[in-house]
Amino acid sequence: MCIAEQTLNEIAQALGDMRAVTSNPLSMLRECFPEISFLRMSERDMDELPFRRLNDYNLYLLDTREHCVKLTQQLEHATGIVLTQRDA
Repeated sequence: MCIAEQTLNEIAQALGDMRAVTSNPLSMLRECFPEISFLRMSERDMDELPFRRLNDYNLYLLDTREHCVKLTQQLEHATGIVLTQRDA
């Protein structure tokens, strides 16, 4: 299942809302959006540009449709999200 623009907007909103509750929103995101795969990585480990920059996080899109998982800039191919916390 690919991620819709509306769902990505809901994830961005949820991250903003969760900021007051936790510094690691991964488990809450997985609970709210169980159909989406979420990974958390260090920003330093990412060589690509993020798909979306938020106040505290960068979102990278994962394409898991084929055997090898890869990053994508095409929302219509996105099946998961890599979340990195933005450096202060």
